[in-house]
Amino acid sequence: MGGSEDGRMRGQALPGRPNRFEVDLGAIAHNAATIRRLVGPSCKIFAALKADAYGYGIAAVAPAVAAAGVDGISLVSVADAVSLRQRGLEAPILLYPGVPLSAAGIAAIDEHALMPTVLDLDAGRALSAQARRTLRVFVKIDVGLERLGIDPADAASFIQALARLPRLTVHGVYAHMHVRDDVPMAYLDWQFGRFMTVLDQLEAAGIHIPVRMTASTAVLEAASIRMNLNAIDPGRVWFGLDRGGPGLETLDLRPAFVALKTALVQVKHVHRDAFHDRAPFTLRPGMRIGVLPIGRFDGMVSLCCGHVLVRGVRVPILATPSIEHTRVDVTDVPEARVGDEVVVIGRQGDSVISPEEVAACQGLLSPGLVALAIRETVPRVYRGGGAGVV
Repeated sequence: MGGSEDGRMRGQALPGRPNRFEVDLGAIAHNAATIRRLVGPSCKIFAALKADAYGYGIAAVAPAVAAAGVDGISLVSVADAVSLRQRGLEAPILLYPGVPLSAAGIAAIDEHALMPTVLDLDAGRALSAQARRTLRVFVKIDVGLERLGIDPADAASFIQALARLPRLTVHGVYAHMHVRDDVPMAYLDWQFGRFMTVLDQLEAAGIHIPVRMTASTAVLEAASIRMNLNAIDPGRVWFGLDRGGPGLETLDLRPAFVALKTALVQVKHVHRDAFHDRAPFTLRPGMRIGVLPIGRFDGMVSLCCGHVLVRGVRVPILATPSIEHTRVDVTDVPEARVGDEVVVIGRQGDSVISPEEVAACQGLLSPGLVALAIRETVPRVYRGGGAGVV
């Protein structure tokens, strides 16, 4: 092969596996505008985009919601926050707790004007000592989830001590309340009351907190805007699959989850003249199987409901997905061929496998959690609002 030919081949993109997760950024922007109308212009909205924007891809989702009018982004990873800054995102970024503070992390927080959550005075002192500018910090109060946060009994005194540290200003106080499908309103009121007591104590001490929020997606579902205060930080709602409860059921939310797709890479008949009982799946006469290039490593075990769509027909998955492959029974789709599109979740023709169906099959609390299982090995392909592949 000549040198110029070889160079042309090296310059071409090598083919990857045909797996893709299709996401509608236009739906995300629409949902952001819908939530803005719900809460009004004076309520600050922090889009909670933890876990790589719930699996939808933070590099694309964050600019989409920022352009749609949210006031800030909230997430856990300092690295994700820095990456967003390097991509040009100027919106305020709240860092949830979950990453131990290091000198490098504090330097990044300082350089990129991030707003960390502080849960102990040692962390506050480290931030105060290393910061070159005045940092806006947040405090999380644990009002009932029994997870990260300051006990309400200690919160007011802790915040007062934190506020006395140089180069720190307590810009916000928030809580993530414990909400389940059957939550009684009295339980929510008790948690909300604990939070409000802390705010009252701070006001009595002459400390005004600019940002006060307790409303996640779950709180919006259960109580609509009654517990919004002056800021909210919903997460799953941006993707349009969570619209239950009295707070969201009437809203015009659109699903951003378009489809999870792959393609057949082999189609063949199964021929066995012995050891039928040792086959990896139950055999039937004239059986024809298809092999998909998506498997356990891509999240397939947590993404399937026992079937996929081939040429608009539901076909069963055979056995447990392998590391990088999944077998399906295409005996009843005789026209199936190598290269045919296969839909794991989504619509094909008149047939649909919905995120709701997968969530029910997998025992998930919400269809909004389905995309979390789609591993980074599967490219995100975006339509609307800056389409592309990430």
